[in-house]
Amino acid sequence: MSALVRSTAPGAILLGPSAGDLAMEPLDQESFEYMARRLCGGARLVAFQRVLQGGLLPHSAVTSATTVDCAWRRFQHTARRLGLAVSARTPLTLNDALALARLPELQSEDAALRALAIRALWRWMDEVD
Repeated sequence: MSALVRSTAPGAILLGPSAGDLAMEPLDQESFEYMARRLCGGARLVAFQRVLQGGLLPHSAVTSATTVDCAWRRFQHTARRLGLAVSARTPLTLNDALALARLPELQSEDAALRALAIRALWRWMDEVD
């Protein structure tokens, strides 16, 4: 699902008004919350850096999910166990994790492609664990 929603969050104030030439009309917040809650209800959500990614969903959608797992945290444990060179000082990006797992790196910030990359990383960890 790809959706654009107007935010009432304080962060929207810092980013300023959205561009007027959007490819689609933004959903109203109530409609998006309803759709996200139905989509996430009972699901196991996996995100890279769970707190950051989970924060992009409405609270009701996150709480309706069965779990919200963190691929970033799991990868750190898996990489250390496998002896992969993971720096304790610099933040690990999704592309860093993909490269260490010898998986294709993300070439775009497209949300659907990012989700597929996280899925590939999660499945790789399932295989090596």
